[in-house]
Amino acid sequence: MVNFTQMLKTREPTLLDREDGHWYQTKFDDVYPSISTILSATSSEDKKNGLKNWKANEPAHQYITEQSQHIGTQSHKIIEDYLSAKLSLEEFDLLPIAHFHNLKPFLENISDVTSIEQRMYSDKLKVAGTSDLIAYYNGELSIIDYKTKRKPQIDDYMYEYYLQTTCYAQMFHEVTGQKINQVVILVSSEKNTRQEFIKNCDDYVEPMQERIEKYYLNNLA
Repeated sequence: MVNFTQMLKTREPTLLDREDGHWYQTKFDDVYPSISTILSATSSEDKKNGLKNWKANEPAHQYITEQSQHIGTQSHKIIEDYLSAKLSLEEFDLLPIAHFHNLKPFLENISDVTSIEQRMYSDKLKVAGTSDLIAYYNGELSIIDYKTKRKPQIDDYMYEYYLQTTCYAQMFHEVTGQKINQVVILVSSEKNTRQEFIKNCDDYVEPMQERIEKYYLNNLA
């Protein structure tokens, strides 16, 4: 059986400490932006203006953002520890623990974990990133992401995540030669809802590539 885990670890890039987004350096000294940095830079003007307006009209926007990041980081760590069979909830806050218990029925669908928090890159696309999880979901090899939100999501809100996880699938294919057809986004909200979004990668490859091309065109201009 092919050891995908070892193949990914051998080719793992280094995350750089930069203020202009997330960037990664390969073992061959190429430096690539993360797919999240690219998607943020190439998002629609409506989305960028919406974020600006929210910050302008929400005095506590910095606190809310920092808290959301903290909750997300702790929730990811809980899930990582659970999947690694070394979970101890004593060190975590109540809300991330609640998100974990909320998502647990979906986590039961996960098996045969290949890698957790896996850094990858693509020389073809000139992009890098870190996937939350590569594992089987309902019996199919998948890129799996988990999100914590303040309220339930609709499919349109998840579009950027579909592009991001599809990009991880492309990186995985480039390293291992194994195609991943399915991406899965698991979402827990503070309204005590849990949602499962499952998509076919092939539907998002072209728009994902267009966003990367747009980023490089804008930055070379």
